[in-house]
Amino acid sequence: MSRHEGVSCDACLKGNFRGRRFKCLICYDYDLCASCYEGGATTTRHTAEHPMQCILTRVDYDLYYGGDNFSVEQPQSFTCPYCGRMGYTETSLQEHVSSEHAETSTEVICPICAALPGGDPNHVTDDFTAHLTLEHRAPRDVISFLCAAY
Repeated sequence: MSRHEGVSCDACLKGNFRGRRFKCLICYDYDLCASCYEGGATTTRHTAEHPMQCILTRVDYDLYYGGDNFSVEQPQSFTCPYCGRMGYTETSLQEHVSSEHAETSTEVICPICAALPGGDPNHVTDDFTAHLTLEHRAPRDVISFLCAAY
């Protein structure tokens, strides 16, 4: 297993830890190692009710997915930052947020930005629905949009 370089667990303070990383989708820059997450670690600002996004290192991702090359369309498991439901793909998360949380305007961390390699792990948005539409539109939607323009 590789390490989460430059990341420390906000509960046990272990830096560059191995294994799964859990990122709070409410608290800015709050991460837990798997042991602290499974132990229910909390602080004065972070509660166990806050939704968390599981993040794998690139090496662990490749290991879990059988060494398949990474692609944006590969299945991912994203957590809704509003209700904490897990197991969404990028597309199903967009559909869920649009139908269940369209009027919600609480500041949250984008789980897609946090989990994808090269993404911003602390991207905060107060309009998550618009952020999903503008920044994470499914590739096929972009192709349809470009074809319709011509």
